[in-house]
Amino acid sequence: MTASSALPRTYGIKPGRMKAMLAAAGVGLPLSLVPLLTEEDAPGWVKWLVTLLVLAFVGWIARAARKLSTSADLKGIRVRGFVRDRRIAWEDIQDIRAVPNPAAGMAQGAPGVISYAYGRDGGRIQLFYVDDNHVRVEREVAALRAAWEELRGADWTEDARAAEAIGRRDAREGGLMRALGWATASVLVLTVLFVVLLLTGNVLLGPEWILIGPALVFLAVWLGGRYRSR
Repeated sequence: MTASSALPRTYGIKPGRMKAMLAAAGVGLPLSLVPLLTEEDAPGWVKWLVTLLVLAFVGWIARAARKLSTSADLKGIRVRGFVRDRRIAWEDIQDIRAVPNPAAGMAQGAPGVISYAYGRDGGRIQLFYVDDNHVRVEREVAALRAAWEELRGADWTEDARAAEAIGRRDAREGGLMRALGWATASVLVLTVLFVVLLLTGNVLLGPEWILIGPALVFLAVWLGGRYRSR
């Protein structure tokens, strides 16, 4: 049995996640209108305009979530995005990887692991829904890689410039993740320190340092990493 016999493969949003997303958008966004709708000084046309825009945005979210998808067939991988569709042939792919999602801690319910296909120029295309919220991402990436290795052609060779570009991006993102990790840890440390000093009556730092300190730590770690990578 060959890897290509497992094709085609299609990845889309799960029905349960679609319902949850629509429920959150359908409830959360209209609730955000309450302050405007109850504002007596706001003109009526402004209230109607903003309401229509919010409803249109909810509809757009629903349409976009259904439209987004990733599929793989004997010719390559196709990704349907918000604005345009992109197709990359197997022979043009330089790598397929699952990577940590840098936005995982910033949005509730965001996947922890996402995946990309990398092209000849080192650029990458996110494989929508090939993530740990929708599939066993390691298994699916392994299946896509197996199909790629079979179908890319016997004369396929790695593009050195693409590999260099991918390596540079990985280094930048690794530095960014380290800086975010140190900054997050510093928030906890400074919060504990501020509470201890407050309770002991030895307040040497104002509460603003709980925000300023992590920002300085982030910049120091990030800039230090960029300097060492040169």
